[in-house]
Amino acid sequence: MTGVAGSVFPTFCHISEYGEPGYRSLHSLLALSQPLNLWAPSSVLIRHASQIPARHFVRYVEQGLIRVQAREPWLTDRAHRDRHPWEAARWDDEIDAALLSILRSDEGLPESERRVLAAPPERGAELAAERLALDPGQVAYWYGAYQGAGAARRIPEGTREAAGLHTDGAPFEVARLILRDAYNHGAAFELSGARAPLLLSRADRRFVRLITRAGTADGASVPAPTAPSEVLAAELAVQLLDVLRLLDVQAGPRDLDTFLRGQGRQELVRWIGEMCERYRHHPRRELDGLIIRELRRVVGTARFSDPLGELRERPVATAVGSIALAAGAVDFVLAPGNALGIAGMAAGAYQLGSGLARQMGWAPSAFEGPQWPFLYAYSSKAKRSRLAKMVYALSRHPG
Repeated sequence: MTGVAGSVFPTFCHISEYGEPGYRSLHSLLALSQPLNLWAPSSVLIRHASQIPARHFVRYVEQGLIRVQAREPWLTDRAHRDRHPWEAARWDDEIDAALLSILRSDEGLPESERRVLAAPPERGAELAAERLALDPGQVAYWYGAYQGAGAARRIPEGTREAAGLHTDGAPFEVARLILRDAYNHGAAFELSGARAPLLLSRADRRFVRLITRAGTADGASVPAPTAPSEVLAAELAVQLLDVLRLLDVQAGPRDLDTFLRGQGRQELVRWIGEMCERYRHHPRRELDGLIIRELRRVVGTARFSDPLGELRERPVATAVGSIALAAGAVDFVLAPGNALGIAGMAAGAYQLGSGLARQMGWAPSAFEGPQWPFLYAYSSKAKRSRLAKMVYALSRHPG
């Protein structure tokens, strides 16, 4: 297979910035994305911190469910990885060799269709220096954000640490490093073609708002994910991620691989995509708790179809069908190998008598609400016995 699976709700995550907690959420990030674009993922942390086995991760990339982007040395140079100061950068023979093979296989495709993509050399430092030269007022803006009270709540941890390690503390150098990271992150997001950046920390989300508010002398902005629709999608995606974490706690034994490859994930990514479209012009101040409120509403008010009601609404047709169904059912039970009995169960008589069939336990009652929460938490579709449990689980969310 070549190319990327159809984009329904493409997201982007600089996952290694969040360390082990980010990788522990990898299955949830994938659950709400189509596809999930990851920047320079660590094979070490995929193996040791995530719930996705290495062979499954490779298969998801092969299928276009996950896309990987990084600078070329990260993807192609084992020695570069093995001498990297970050221990989790180490090369993995199973994962990284497979990614390199996919990279080579997709080189002739348009960038948007490549499953593994080598990003061009970074220009963040150059662009940051140009920006500060054109608009010196940005130095005070960013240095103030870095030095002021609450800096840890609005400047990403990795950026703050880099400013402390790689600058002499001079305002210009601090501002240049912060803007370098902003430019590089914005360029990576743009290259991915994603609809929403998955900003897993509050500091990341506040940092994007700082960028949005950073007025410049010539009106040019830092190319970070700051468009209103992208900020909204990022906010709703993070809210959904919180819900998935709640369902992780409530979940019983389940098969995540079946969910990630199946109907439940497809329904989930359509649902979040539709939510982002519906609320794309919603006031920012009213977004808090929107996802959990909507999910409580659609699950809490959903009902299973009423078979007796169907029988009352279609008395003539279903009466004939019910007789045929009952006869077929008896014949099938008494002689399971009887082809005529099986054919009778599968024919139009079965459809006509489907209301009675559900009452008899031959067919499931139709659920009017979303199936994806049940498929995610329980690896099975909604059942009456699960509905109250799901409603209770959603009530445990603090939103």
